[in-house]
Amino acid sequence: MVRRDTRSLILTTSLGLFNELGEPNVSTNHIADAADISPGNLYYHFRSREDIALELFKLFLIRMQPLLEFEDGNRPSAEELWLRLHLVFETMGQFRFLYRNLGDLYARIPNLRRAFHGLLARQRATLTRLISGLRRQGVMTISDAQREVLVDNMLLAMTCWIPFAQIQDHPGLEDGTVLSSAVSRTLHLVIPYLREPEASAVGALAESYLKKRAG
Repeated sequence: MVRRDTRSLILTTSLGLFNELGEPNVSTNHIADAADISPGNLYYHFRSREDIALELFKLFLIRMQPLLEFEDGNRPSAEELWLRLHLVFETMGQFRFLYRNLGDLYARIPNLRRAFHGLLARQRATLTRLISGLRRQGVMTISDAQREVLVDNMLLAMTCWIPFAQIQDHPGLEDGTVLSSAVSRTLHLVIPYLREPEASAVGALAESYLKKRAG
C-alpha cells in the first residue's frame, strides 16, 4: 500500500482552494474535508491556515528563484526579457491567491510581509539588470531616470494584474488565458524604449499574446 504524503496533500489541496475561493474564504475544516483527512491530521502538520499560506509562499519563492538569477557573463536580449516575464507571470498565476488578497495577508502574517518585500527587491534588481544590459548592447535607448520609472511601472503591472483581472471577473483567471493580456500589457511598457528591429519584434510578440487571448 502506497503511503500518502499528507503534508504535500494538504499544500496541494490548499493551493487549489485558495486560488479558487481566496485564502480568507477557506477554513482549515474545508481543507481537511477536501483532502479527505481529519482536522486533527491537518493540525498535526500545520497549526493554522496562515501557516499553510506561508509554506505555500516558500514554494512560490522556490519556483521564482531561478527566474530571477543570471549566469556569469550573461548578455540579456529582448527575447530573454520576454521569456522571463512570461515565466514569472505564469508562476504568479499558479500561486495567484497570494496576490488576490495581498493587503489582508500582509496584515495577518508578518513573516509574509517581510518575505514579499524581499521578493519585490529581487524582482526590481532583475528587471534593472535586464534593462541595463539591453541598454549597454544598444538595444534600448533609456536614461537612468526613465529606467527607474519603467521598472516601477513593470513591477506595478506584475504585482497588480491578478486583482485587476479579478475585479473585472475575467474568466481567464481559471483557464490561464488572462496571462496573455498581462504579458502583452507589460511588453507594451518596454516597446517605446527599444530600437529597431527589436521594437517591431517585441511589438509583434505583444500582439500575438492578444490574439491568443482572443482565441
